Amino acid sequence: KKYRPQDLSLDYHKENFNISSEDIDLKYNTEELVNKAYNSTRTGSYFKDITSYIEIKLNSKNYKIKVSYDEKKLDELLSNIAKKINKDSRSAKVSVNNGINITPSSTGLKFETEDNKKIITGALNGKKYDTINLKVTVTKPKVSTEDVKDINTSLASFSTTFNAALEGRSYNIGLSAQRCNNVILLPGESFSYNEHTGMRVLSNGFKNASVILGGEYVDAPGGGVCQTSTTLFNAVLLSGLQIDQVRNHSKTSHYAPRGRDAMVNDGDSDLRFTNNFDHAVYIQCYRSGSSVNAAVYGASQDKVKVSIKVDNFTYNGLPGAKTYRTITKNG
Repeated sequence: KKYRPQDLSLDYHKENFNISSEDIDLKYNTEELVNKAYNSTRTGSYFKDITSYIEIKLNSKNYKIKVSYDEKKLDELLSNIAKKINKDSRSAKVSVNNGINITPSSTGLKFETEDNKKIITGALNGKKYDTINLKVTVTKPKVSTEDVKDINTSLASFSTTFNAALEGRSYNIGLSAQRCNNVILLPGESFSYNEHTGMRVLSNGFKNASVILGGEYVDAPGGGVCQTSTTLFNAVLLSGLQIDQVRNHSKTSHYAPRGRDAMVNDGDSDLRFTNNFDHAVYIQCYRSGSSVNAAVYGASQDKVKVSIKVDNFTYNGLPGAKTYRTITKNG
């Protein structure tokens, strides 16, 4: 009578969850043990029963109650509780629309299924029915409201134009811009154009268009993505962010001054830069009609004065350029 299956009460903050003994088919083999105990001196053999009686009288005999339950049903109940508690964290977002707007971040919750199951099965096996405080981990967002609260001004912007009638090229420019849009870089974080846009292949959404290959124009998937990278490069260049990797085309681009383009390919040519400022920056990149636009937004404390100087030269009969950037901060 003392040992009977009971319901389990689980708590998390002010939420209470109940696991009914019937829901998991919780059982104790008490009736079986009572019968064993009762029959321990009733085997039918007088001398054997007397021997058992004396032995039990002197040394006692213990039976352990066996606990059984349906583990699959318990897992299902824990899964349902996890669904009610789990919540994804949400990073802060920045948007530019009639000013710079910030959508606050929020923390998430993660129900620790394995840890909670160990605690619950331990209580069931130990026949202890005190209220169990569930283990739930608070998960932090990648980008918090605090991280982006100082983004309040445009650090630099740049635009280039193209022939919107060239459907494949126009589409690729828009797609690559979209994949580089709404990027937040915390201090010390780096950006890779190739990682954001992915491989320039048809299966990755790009269309065939004209590209420069070996100094010649040929049709290939992704034609036009270099105009987006060039536009972004110039915005980053003018913002004062640290340029880690950039390379010019073998031919002078028609959409940017010589020495101010950024050629990318699926090999070793990438546009990379790092946020070397004290605060986060927000990268905006988008197509609008026949133009592609890029902007870098950040904290007014990080705003610097930038001047660009390009020295043109000829090498082996080909035009070339050396580009210099001067950054002035606090005079």
